[in-house]
Amino acid sequence: MRPKGEVPTMNMVETIHQLVELHAIDSEILKLKQELARLPKRLEALDRQQATWQRELDEKHDEWKSVRQEREEKEQQVSKLEQQMENLQQAARQARSNREYSEYLLKVEEVRHRIRKAEDELLDFMEAEDRTFQEWKAAEKTFKEKVKNLDQQRSELKDLQAHLQGKLEELEARRAEYIQRLPKDVRELYHYIASNRGGLAMAAVRDQTCSACHIQLRPRVYQSLKLMEDLIQCESCSRILYLPEMITERSRVASQG
Repeated sequence: MRPKGEVPTMNMVETIHQLVELHAIDSEILKLKQELARLPKRLEALDRQQATWQRELDEKHDEWKSVRQEREEKEQQVSKLEQQMENLQQAARQARSNREYSEYLLKVEEVRHRIRKAEDELLDFMEAEDRTFQEWKAAEKTFKEKVKNLDQQRSELKDLQAHLQGKLEELEARRAEYIQRLPKDVRELYHYIASNRGGLAMAAVRDQTCSACHIQLRPRVYQSLKLMEDLIQCESCSRILYLPEMITERSRVASQG
C-alpha cells in the first residue's frame, strides 16, 4: 500500500500526457486571464463615451440657459424703457411751456423707438430660447436612449466577467489536480520554465520545428522526442517539447487497449 500523501509513480509516456493536458489547461487559463484583464478597459471605454455624451448634453443645456438669461435681461430692458417713457410722458403733461413739452415729446419718441427695437430683439431671443430648449430636450431624449444601450453593454460585460471568472476558477481547480499527479522534479521543472516563458512551459513540434520559437530541431533531438522516453527541451527556448500526432496516437491505442 502506498503511504498517504505520496504521488503515484508514472512512466514517461503518462508523464508527457499529463504535461500536455496541463499545458492545454494553462493555455486556456492564460487566455481567460487576458480576456478578464481587457474587460475593465472596455467598461472604462463605455464610461468615457457616456461622459462625452453628457458633456455634449450639458453644452445644449447651457446654451438654452444662456439664451434664456439674455431673454430675461432683454425683458428687463424693455420694462425699464417702458417705465422711462411713462415718466417722460408724465413730465410732458406737467411741462410749463410748449418748447419744454416738445422736448419731452422728442425724448418719448426716442424711447419708443428704442422699445420697438428692444422688443424685436426680445422676439428673436424668445424664438432662440424655444429652439435651444427643443434641441436640449431632443438631445436629452437621445442621450437617455444611448445610456440605456451602454447600460445593456455594461450588464453583458459584467455577466461575461462573472462567467469567465467562474470558468477560470474551475480550470485552476483542475490544474491543481493535474499538478499533484506529476512527479516533484517534473512539476518543479514545469513551473520553472512557465515562470520564465510567459506562463507556458511546453511547445508542440510541427514539421520538426518548435512552434514557440520556430527553431528547427536537430535530427537527433527529433528522434529522441519521438521515442517519448524522456522529457526533451527545446535547445533555443527551453520549453518541453511534444509531438501532437504521437500524443493523439498513444491516446487512441490506449483507448482501444
